[in-house]
Amino acid sequence: MRTRQKQGQRNGSAVVAVLGVISVIMIVSGMLARSATRQMRATQITREMLKARLIAESGLNKAYNAVKTDFDRLNGFTETLAFGGGSCTVRAEMLTSEDGRERARLVSEGVCGLGRARVSADLENVTRVLGDDQAGSVAGDYFDLLFDLLVGGILDLKGNFKATVTDIHANGNVKLTGSSNVDAMRVSSTGTIEWKKNDGTVTLLTNQSPVEILSAALTEAINAFIAVAEENGAVYARGSDIPSSPPGGVAVCTGSSDGWSKTGTGTFIFLGDVKLQGSGVNLTAQNGYPALIVLGTGEVKINANAVIRGAVIMPNASFHLNGHAVIYGAVLIGQGMTGNGTADLYAGDSGQGFSLPPTHQVEQDYVVVTAWH
Repeated sequence: MRTRQKQGQRNGSAVVAVLGVISVIMIVSGMLARSATRQMRATQITREMLKARLIAESGLNKAYNAVKTDFDRLNGFTETLAFGGGSCTVRAEMLTSEDGRERARLVSEGVCGLGRARVSADLENVTRVLGDDQAGSVAGDYFDLLFDLLVGGILDLKGNFKATVTDIHANGNVKLTGSSNVDAMRVSSTGTIEWKKNDGTVTLLTNQSPVEILSAALTEAINAFIAVAEENGAVYARGSDIPSSPPGGVAVCTGSSDGWSKTGTGTFIFLGDVKLQGSGVNLTAQNGYPALIVLGTGEVKINANAVIRGAVIMPNASFHLNGHAVIYGAVLIGQGMTGNGTADLYAGDSGQGFSLPPTHQVEQDYVVVTAWH
């Protein structure tokens, strides 16, 4: 009997010991689990904080690119953007300056999950005077349009349209369909982008800020070319009166230009609408100047076998590039643009802009970063 009691006591003690061990294991396991959870959460928060900083920096860079040639846009500037699982809000603060210089600060606050980050950049407007005479130069300073193709509305490229450029932007949706083939590094849009072929070599940026088409500086630049024509008596009432090689290298048409065609060398400016006669158009710019400037608001069509060597500036018009027309140079369009047929667009010798005539000064904002925070 006593033997059984002792055996029972030993068994009871063993059960208690086992239960104690199990309890300790459960407590330790719980502590380890909570520690692992806390560590994972801390890692996630760290990751979200790093991502929030990257988002804030991306938003700041994007905002800077939108204002770097137009300081006035900073006044009241604010923008909220979505970036890869987070968002950022960018705002501008105008700064007072005792020396009279124009200064501002861009502040970007990024958010990703529980991550928060704030970055800022101090800016100063260093106005550049373009078009000063330079010893030994044929033309004056360079006017940068910042894009190979800049469109103020929808950009629709189809058919067998081809282009070899670097930067494209549209203040509207961008659409590339059919057998079109566009070799570009960056394509940006204020809306959506439908890109038929994207092998990863093209950076597509949607929902971007609109880019100003006809800035005060560009207006001054166009007026500088008109002044050259006026100084050389190269202002004509009809397109048919324009010579192939206008004096001073710039011609202005103030009146009718229906069915205009020309094989010419120089810069040809139309103050109103123009209708081009397809295969009869073969223009070559001089000294890095634009080849064609149209200030009318109607649609401009370039088709058939037209060839233009030099920048094309149409800050108020819509544009239809068709047939087997070819342009070698930057293109700026005020409204929408359609590219069709077998038309081609290539970066010209003047890059993303054009040279200004000497002795004609144009002031252009040049916003520089003086400090990062």
